[in-house]
Amino acid sequence: MEPRLPSGRWATAAMLLLLLALSGSIVEARPMGANMTGRAFIPFRVGRVTPQGWLLKQLELQAEGLGGHLAHFWDDVMNSVWIGGDADGGLHERVPYWLNGMVPLAFLLKNANSPFAYHGIKDVHQPDDQLCQANVDMQNHDITNFPVQRPEDCRQSCLNNTACVAIVLNNCTNPPTCWLKSGIGRADETTCRCFGVVKPFTAEEGIMNQTERFINHILNAQAASGWLGPDDMPTSGDMYWGNFPVLLSLAMYAEGNPTMEETIATAMLKFFQEANRRMSNVPMSDWSQARGMDFALAVQWVLENAPNGQEAFLQDFLATVQNQTLDWETWFQDFTTGASPHGVNNAQALKSSGVWYLSTGDPSFTESSKDRMRNMDDFYGMASGMFCADEILCEANERKMPSRGTELCAVVEAMFSYNTLFSVHGDVAFADRAERIAYNALPATFASPRGGDMWSHQYLQGLNEINAQVSDDHVWTHDGGDAQLYGLAPNYGCCTANFGQGWPKFANMLLYERNDGSVAVGAYGPVAGTSTNGVFVNMTTEYPYGDTVSIAVHTNYSTTLHLRIPTWAHTAQVEIDGSAVSNITAGIMNPVAIPAGKHTVLVNLKPEIRLEHWYSEETVSVHRGALMYSLPIQGSYTTLVEYAYESNDYQVLPTSEWRYALDLDFDNITSNFEFSNPGLGKDLVAFNHTAWGATIATKGRVVPNWEIAHNAAAAPPASPVCDDVQCQPTQSITLVPYGGTDLRISEFPWA
Repeated sequence: MEPRLPSGRWATAAMLLLLLALSGSIVEARPMGANMTGRAFIPFRVGRVTPQGWLLKQLELQAEGLGGHLAHFWDDVMNSVWIGGDADGGLHERVPYWLNGMVPLAFLLKNANSPFAYHGIKDVHQPDDQLCQANVDMQNHDITNFPVQRPEDCRQSCLNNTACVAIVLNNCTNPPTCWLKSGIGRADETTCRCFGVVKPFTAEEGIMNQTERFINHILNAQAASGWLGPDDMPTSGDMYWGNFPVLLSLAMYAEGNPTMEETIATAMLKFFQEANRRMSNVPMSDWSQARGMDFALAVQWVLENAPNGQEAFLQDFLATVQNQTLDWETWFQDFTTGASPHGVNNAQALKSSGVWYLSTGDPSFTESSKDRMRNMDDFYGMASGMFCADEILCEANERKMPSRGTELCAVVEAMFSYNTLFSVHGDVAFADRAERIAYNALPATFASPRGGDMWSHQYLQGLNEINAQVSDDHVWTHDGGDAQLYGLAPNYGCCTANFGQGWPKFANMLLYERNDGSVAVGAYGPVAGTSTNGVFVNMTTEYPYGDTVSIAVHTNYSTTLHLRIPTWAHTAQVEIDGSAVSNITAGIMNPVAIPAGKHTVLVNLKPEIRLEHWYSEETVSVHRGALMYSLPIQGSYTTLVEYAYESNDYQVLPTSEWRYALDLDFDNITSNFEFSNPGLGKDLVAFNHTAWGATIATKGRVVPNWEIAHNAAAAPPASPVCDDVQCQPTQSITLVPYGGTDLRISEFPWA
């Protein structure tokens, strides 16, 4: 029996149930498959983690926002070829991406007793009183058009189509022509047209309902050959790629719903056998070839959980997948040969060395994992923990330009890759990096006039981002002019489908276990969970805003709690039941002995403000603990397009000064800054854009010669500034968490 905490809180009733459930000897963790190398730390299985506090609120914001509504108005999910529709042609990747986030989100919300698990959100829009405004037209966003007898028929057709939010009638034809519209853009005066806004569809289907509907359809539609999903490119080596995220989704669903494990494992095995047959004639190519490590993860899951006597085949198939995947090990040495510079491919491939290590046990992959993170930082690294890649890795002369972008897809894929590397190797550096990306780069790509919700995102985020507008002349070189708009699907829809894996997979990879029955904390956040052996762990914290983490551990046998102490936590302290634990060391997993019974471990990370150099030695970024701090730029929002529900495209232009250099005394860094920690308050919105949970006060000077280039902030002026340039007098400024900004400066020159 797995205890569930009501509303994510420690409850007496839940503890009594836990006492009854915990008994007897240690239950052995599942064995590795034949010849599989074990992970250093095994993530708690999906369905064994319950989010709490601000993290539960963040997951509910995702469900309340785009994540929970795409299946009701975005054609590539709602009418996908994966469920019998005709949308999402080509690579067929939108529903696979979307499911890869929805499955873990569903089980997290279910465990927390969140209403979003089984109930949708009522639409707040009201229908217009006026059916249709005469002599007004609205271009683009067409769904379909057809003749109607009455204008009311056009409106009713829109109400019956869940993607439709507006109508246009041509009154000069006989009968009138009706256009259904999926978005609301600029309206124009014209003749023979009538334009009307129609109430969007009201979703009553919760996250778990949506997930089950899609999973069941995919399983029930499996072909006799074993193939899953659309099968319209059998002679292309790209045909395999769309299935990779679906396979990972199926594996997570089986973990959360063990009654489905045998059914799902059998379906996956049948698919592997059919894919193996095809791959002998049509090897993986392009996207499939670049992302084969994700395919291998799915094969490894079946090998570890339900091989059904097919161990030899699965091992051989793993070797085939590895042999047909690009040579990322060579690529990550100097980024010239072996693979390619596509940003998201690189983010996914960061974990390839860890995946191949699990398959082969070859120790050279351990060093390859360490080398690639260092090399990525040296060549392309940015202060958010990500790397410079607007579609393609940035050019040599602008590899770390802070106004250049990083794609949202790359952000969530890098988070999962680094957490996978930590799980495989146990190296704290990888967990540090996953946490830095999660608490900075991920939330920074979402913004709306309402603040901290998840209704609109960017394709590209910049460290120094002074506007979010459509620009034909832009600083990035591989994406379109709308790539930094906040909206439904700016530039390209892959990130709209894929962003959803970020928070749920991160939440499910905070807690780990080992085959010896011990448990581990790989990253800090408010969750509770139960290991395979029945060890119950409950983390209570406002981290990364708070500095302390209280960890309640309940076990019926003596065990070990392995605690990650981040590399920046040089003076961290740990207590168990009020007694200090000695020899706590930063940058490693610290073992803490836990006797049988109920105990409380208190971790005080004691972070200090620090400066880092990423763009150059002449600029600085400001950090404290896991958070980077930025100068927020006030923005003026303009709605460009309205879709269903609260989904809009926004332009954001600056209304406050941004050209600041920091006044710094490098001999006494702490004297430059004053940290304030008001906390998250009762609403627990961690990445709100106004009521920030922590701030840093400091001094700055406006630098008049910091220019705009290509509609973006030019490279920061060479420091120290104000020697040759007449700067403005010193003034007080406030820095806030990078993830809680829509426009910002994060890489500063200094005076």
